[in-house]
Amino acid sequence: MKQLLFLVLATLVACTLSAQTTIESDSINIDSLTIEPQFSTPAAWVYVDHVVNTNTLWQSQQDPVRDALRRLLDHSMEPFDSIRSRLIKENFSLVEVHTGDPHISDSIELRWLNDSTFLVDPRGWSSELYLKKETRLIYPVDTTNRTLPVIPIDTTVLSDSSAISVTPLPVPDTDIITLIDTSAIESLGITMHSYLDYQITPSLDIAERTGLMTADRSRVLYYLPGVIWKASEDSPFKIMEGEHQLDSLQYAVNKLLEFTNERDSTILWVNDMYGSKSPFWLSRGDDEAYRFWVKNYNNDSITIWIGNPAPNEISLMLEDDVSINRLMKEEIHYLPEFVKMPERSLVSMAMLEAEPIYWNYAFGSAFTLNQTYLTNWTKGGESSFSTMIDLLGQATYNNKKANSQWINTMRLKFGTLSTDEKGFSKNHDLFEINSKFNRNAWGKIGMSASFYMKNQLAKGYDFPNDSVPVSKFLNPATLTVGLGFEYKPFKNTTINMAPLSYKNTFVLDTALIDQTKHGIEEGFRSKQEMGTQIVINNKISPFKDLTFINRIRLFSNYLDHPQNVDVDWELIMDQKINWFFTIRLNLHLIYDDDIRFTVLDSEGAPILLPDGSEKKVAKTQFKEFIGLSLQFKF
Repeated sequence: MKQLLFLVLATLVACTLSAQTTIESDSINIDSLTIEPQFSTPAAWVYVDHVVNTNTLWQSQQDPVRDALRRLLDHSMEPFDSIRSRLIKENFSLVEVHTGDPHISDSIELRWLNDSTFLVDPRGWSSELYLKKETRLIYPVDTTNRTLPVIPIDTTVLSDSSAISVTPLPVPDTDIITLIDTSAIESLGITMHSYLDYQITPSLDIAERTGLMTADRSRVLYYLPGVIWKASEDSPFKIMEGEHQLDSLQYAVNKLLEFTNERDSTILWVNDMYGSKSPFWLSRGDDEAYRFWVKNYNNDSITIWIGNPAPNEISLMLEDDVSINRLMKEEIHYLPEFVKMPERSLVSMAMLEAEPIYWNYAFGSAFTLNQTYLTNWTKGGESSFSTMIDLLGQATYNNKKANSQWINTMRLKFGTLSTDEKGFSKNHDLFEINSKFNRNAWGKIGMSASFYMKNQLAKGYDFPNDSVPVSKFLNPATLTVGLGFEYKPFKNTTINMAPLSYKNTFVLDTALIDQTKHGIEEGFRSKQEMGTQIVINNKISPFKDLTFINRIRLFSNYLDHPQNVDVDWELIMDQKINWFFTIRLNLHLIYDDDIRFTVLDSEGAPILLPDGSEKKVAKTQFKEFIGLSLQFKF
């Protein structure tokens, strides 16, 4: 009876499962029939390793995705914490290292052709290509050491019916001889080696490794050169590259473990009640704390600070002075009867003051070219090419609170001229330093102290005489120091007057330079003057791209002919063409009563005075230069 009930129950269960299977199979989506690979962890590791090590799958062998997969393979083999623990327990520096026998690094098989000749056939060519076998007949030799000829014998009866007794020849021996086809060996690119008196020719030493033949002469063994260092047998190492290699390995492992410990970090995701995630990195320790907002269902929020004070530790801190109050709807009788207004007052505030910038720097440069080219010109003249560079640097100290200003300028002007007749020479040479300190006292008028030095850089000649120089560096040079007042009527106009001025003109090398050409008496190296100096600087722009720059320097000597005023006037006109190029006109006029020139007659000879000396007078010096200029200003 029990068996019958069990059989009926099993039948009902089978029918039910069959019906469910039928229903489910009828409702299966076609897309769900796609078979997806199911990997176990070892199988997944093997498959990723196959993809990484298959070079044909990758466009670049150094692809970053490929490197990332390699790191994934290394990390999935064993956790890094286990590797770190194992390496910390090891101490490679304690492994004993000692010298050992030469180590065999490689060997090659030899093929002997005879007792003294062999070859190395790494490509596996068959010896049938260069060894040939031949069969030869060898006859015995008679007592006279002559080989019996091979003559065919016919044993038939002769025509005269007389019989002849013939002794048959001996039967020859056969011998197989092996021949070496040297031409075939050369065509295959195989080198033959000879072995004589324990010497192999040519040598089989390769890559600084020594090759030695075995006793049975079947192979050549290669040994590593130098001293061989071996580790102890209980260590994982065998052949070392040096005696202290394991010490260096231990140091390098400790360095990398320290580095990975410092940079090791884990990301921690902080979730709120709405599912929003904020990242927080756990590292070895961070002095900074980071703010996170925590809210409830009523959207009330407070601030907590999360810190990472030490490895594998976090700290939670509530925001200081947090007061949680919830707005509630109360009846009117709960409100206070009197409302007291808080006491409020304004706090005095001071305006922010900009930090002053005391120093201001400026730099300007102009490079001017001028060319004249003549060929077959009936009116005369010669081709020429001239250049001029004009550099001006300025450093200005301005202190408005102290009403003081210190202006420093340095200028270098140098020009060259090249002609067919005179060749290469200089036509401009000026190096000057100007320093001026002003203190504003009465509006546009202030006290002033100035320093001025005028000099040249290269040697100068009075052409056509190019053998005796008339000037060079610091020969001559002029220094002027003055005290006085400065008046600034307009923005770009200044008038500096120094009633108390000292001027010194000197020539240091009187053996080479004639000082009398520069207003210094013969037998002296300098000329000192006391007087008044007036300096006028003016810059105007009557039109947008046209600029005039005037510099006038006047000096009167109190002690010697004060009515003879020294004049140094320079006028620069710049007409701008575009952002880079400018047409520049430079006019320079100098008059110094102390500098005198020899007076010549109509024939070009010096005019002599009654005492026999040459007549000399002061003349105006004038220089003009115009050309296309390339300008830069900073």
